This record gives sequence, C-alpha cells and structure tokens, in this order.
Amino acid sequence: MEQRSTLGKSLDFLLLGMVIVYFIGFLSFHPQSVFLAESLLDISHEYEIYFEILLWAIFGLLALDLYFKYRKLASWKLFLKKHWHDIVMLALIPFLAGFKIAKISVNLVKTLKASKAGFKILYKAKKASKHLK
Repeated sequence: MEQRSTLGKSLDFLLLGMVIVYFIGFLSFHPQSVFLAESLLDISHEYEIYFEILLWAIFGLLALDLYFKYRKLASWKLFLKKHWHDIVMLALIPFLAGFKIAKISVNLVKTLKASKAGFKILYKAKKASKHLK
C-alpha cells in the first residue's frame, strides 16, 4: 500500500478545505446553478472576487499535487492509471471557467443590444419631435 508523505496529506487536507470554502461561496453567489431558489448564505457580492482567486489557488495547488504524485511514480502510464481523476479535476477548472466568461460575454452583448435599442429610440424620438415643430 502506498504511503503518503506528511506534505502530501497536508496538501490533500488543505485542498479539501479550500474546495469546501469555494463551494459554499459558489452556492451563495450562484444558487440557481444548483436549482436553489435563493442563497443559503448571505455573502456580499463584494467578496466574489476572493472566491475567484481561491479557485485559481486551488488550480495551482492541484497542479503542484499532481507534480508531486508524478515525481513519486516517475511513469506516465502508471501516473495516468492511478491519478486520472485528479487530472480530470484539474482540467475541468479552466474549462468551466470558460463557461463563466461566456456567461459574462452574453450579458455584455445583451446590455450592448439594449443600449443600442435605447439610442435608436432616443434618436427616432428626437427626429419625430423635429418634424412636429
């Protein structure tokens, strides 16, 4: 049976704690993502940036953890066979962050379209008021 070093165990517990904290923040900021009507905790949206930073800190520590696991095994085949779930989890973080960026982009496009429609209405109203004079 494989013996984990104290550093490896500490890193695992640190990552577990960070993921729990991130998940609590995620549920607070995006309850609709897990089909909740309202947030379980009332965390101010001012703190959302800290949870984004936490996510990328988790990404970095997962990468470091995988590096240590690979160094211990020193075989790609064995590494992929034993730690495929860690690799998938590491790959999912930037992949899912891309969806968040896409969501922000969609909201920005909607805002720009609404602004454009508003400007068109103002322009037509101004033009119509000139014809009435």
